Amino acid sequence: MSESERHHHHHHHHKKDGASMFRDRQLAIIERKKVIQKWLMYIMTALAIILFVIMVLVYTL
Repeated sequence: MSESERHHHHHHHHKKDGASMFRDRQLAIIERKKVIQKWLMYIMTALAIILFVIMVLVYTL
């Protein structure tokens, strides 16, 4: 094999730079907001149903 055909293996250190850390943090914030919004929707829907049932009971009894 000639020198140009040989493969040289370089050990790359994958350190995160500031931009990568910022992007990862922003993506984590977006995902957290999605989860919070989903659970808030569940809670508010359940609360609305409970209040509706209470209102129906109060006006029919």
